[in-house]
Amino acid sequence: MTNQCISYPLTLELALLTEVVTDITTRDAFSISLVAGAMVGTMAAFISIFATGLDNPDISLSIRSGIVAGSSTSVLLLIFALYRIREISSKGDSREEKRKVETEYLRTILSPIEERAKEHGIIWNVKNMIRRDRGVLMVEIAELEPPLAAALAERLIKGRDGLRKVKIRTAFSGGPTATKSNHGSRPAILQRLKIDAERVNWQVIQKSSSITLRPMGESPSPRLWAIRFGVFVIPVTLVMSLAFRDLAGNGLEEQGIIFGSVCGILISALAASFRDRTP
Repeated sequence: MTNQCISYPLTLELALLTEVVTDITTRDAFSISLVAGAMVGTMAAFISIFATGLDNPDISLSIRSGIVAGSSTSVLLLIFALYRIREISSKGDSREEKRKVETEYLRTILSPIEERAKEHGIIWNVKNMIRRDRGVLMVEIAELEPPLAAALAERLIKGRDGLRKVKIRTAFSGGPTATKSNHGSRPAILQRLKIDAERVNWQVIQKSSSITLRPMGESPSPRLWAIRFGVFVIPVTLVMSLAFRDLAGNGLEEQGIIFGSVCGILISALAASFRDRTP
C-alpha cells in the first residue's frame, strides 16, 4: 500500500518537470493520463500477485487492485493536466509571437560570436545554429572552439532577462557526425555556467549531448497555493480514499480510507506547490 501511495507523487512530479518541454493539448492530457494509469495499474497488479503468494495468487483481487490503482492515477493526472492547460491558456494566445521575439533576441545577442567565429575560419551563423526544437530554444555549439563557447556562455548570462529555457547542443548524438563535436567546448561552457547560472535563476541540466538551462521559476504566493490546493484536494482526496478503501480489503476499509485521505492531502499540497516557469 505504501509503495502505491509513493508512486502517485512521483508520477505527478514527472508531469511537473515536463511542463515546459512542449505544448500540451487536451488530447495529450488524456493520452498521458491513460498511459500513466496503464503503467501504474500493471505494476499494482503484479505487486498484488506477489503479495498474495505465487503458489496460490488471488488473480481477481490483483486485477481489481490494478484497475483501481490505474484508474486513480489516470484521474489524478488528468485533473492536474487540465487545470494546468487552463491556467496557461488564460494568459493569452501570444505565445508564438513571444517565441519569435525570444528567438530573434537570442540571435541578436549571439551575433558577435558569429563574427568571432568567422575570424577563426569557423562557419557558424546565428540563423542556422539557433532555432526551435519542439518548442524549446536551441543553440548548436558543437563546432565552436572552447574560447568561443565560453564567450557564448558569457553572453547568455548577460542576456538572461530576455530568455527562458535554452538548450545548448554540445555534440551531435549518434552517427558518424559525432566526431564533429569539439570536446573542449562543453567543459568551457559548463565552467562558465557553474559560476553564474544560479545567480541569474537558471538551473543547469546536463545530458550526454546537450546542456539545458531551465528557469528555476517562482514559488506560488500563499493565495495562489491556497487556490490550487482548494481545486485539487477534494477530488484527489476522494479518489485516493475510495481507492485505498477497496485495496485494503474486508475489515480494513476504515484504515484504507484514512490512509488514502492522508495521501490525497499530501499529493494536493505537492501539486499546489509547483513553481511557475512561464514568463
